[in-house]
Amino acid sequence: MGIQLVHVPPVLVDRDRKRQTHPEKSDSLDALGVAKVMLASSDTLPVYTVSENSKNAKILKELSHDRDFLVSERTRLKNQVHILLHRIYNTEYRTYFKDPFSLKALRHWSKVRPQCDEHVLRTLKRKVRRLLDIRTEIQELEKDMEAVMEKRGYTLDTASGCGTVLAASIIGEIGDIDRFKSPAALAKYAGCAPRSHSSGKTERYRKTRSGNRLLNRSLHRMALSQISRSGNDAAKRYFEKKISEGKSKSQALVCLRRHMVNVVYMMLKHNVEYRQPA
Repeated sequence: MGIQLVHVPPVLVDRDRKRQTHPEKSDSLDALGVAKVMLASSDTLPVYTVSENSKNAKILKELSHDRDFLVSERTRLKNQVHILLHRIYNTEYRTYFKDPFSLKALRHWSKVRPQCDEHVLRTLKRKVRRLLDIRTEIQELEKDMEAVMEKRGYTLDTASGCGTVLAASIIGEIGDIDRFKSPAALAKYAGCAPRSHSSGKTERYRKTRSGNRLLNRSLHRMALSQISRSGNDAAKRYFEKKISEGKSKSQALVCLRRHMVNVVYMMLKHNVEYRQPA
């Protein structure tokens, strides 16, 4: 309808509510809190828009969250199947397959009929069938991620240590890259920027726990992949340089993660493929 909308961060409404004598919460009080923040900070609130990039990012975010939920469910089921297999075969089941949850192994567990309690066997087969279904669903979600990224022309998955799943997670949490005016703004949103804690002539910086933790986790995984055995030499040199400057390995990894924010920002902003430095 041509009406300009603004985004009111919930933290501003919550901050104003906590200052009240009676900080009750309800739908009507939430609306009143939003209105008060808009009246007091109308010039500083960001304008809310729905761009094509934000729509695509939302699709990838939903696919990533669905996949994360299935992975968590798969982990729980694997733990339960471990217990059931141990009850049936003791520790011998570990010698049957290198990976007791490979496709071949799961198909074997779904058909085998050992001499054991019938209830235990039915429970095992039911959970194994669910594991097979989850395996198929995860593969379908990953194909959907790949199709969306290819159709929309995203290039983030060309970066070393950043596959389709990780790239989709990062894009989904960032949304429209035009929301951020610089890599520093993106780093602060992701919780990768150190927080100043200085006093007088002493300058200190502390690790922050704020920001988007899902995005922070994805960037952390990307940084770990950069210095892995299959990573790239430029990242390893940067990591070793920070260690030589007196930083611990965990601190050097934080620096590398902050450096990855610059890479991700430029790749999304200019839609270019990753080129490994010489």
